Amino acid sequence: MQEVARLGTRAGIEGRPIELLAPLAGMTKAEIIRAGVALGVDYGITHSCYDPAPDGAACGACDSCQLRRRGFRQAGVSDPTRYAPP
Repeated sequence: MQEVARLGTRAGIEGRPIELLAPLAGMTKAEIIRAGVALGVDYGITHSCYDPAPDGAACGACDSCQLRRRGFRQAGVSDPTRYAPP
């Protein structure tokens, strides 16, 4: 993507390349969660659901919800996500 930005933007063509950073890309979900906890992230105001309920509750069944739950479990951190009733 950085090469695309270099070739496809005015800044890149003019020698002012855009630098893309992805500091979390090499981390597991558990490592990301632990880093967030260390930084004081309020995970209670976040969710990862692909198909939340109308009231905003996470479905608990989609791949994203399952990955999130596993990441919190592996991190040893309680997931504060509000899940919709089954």
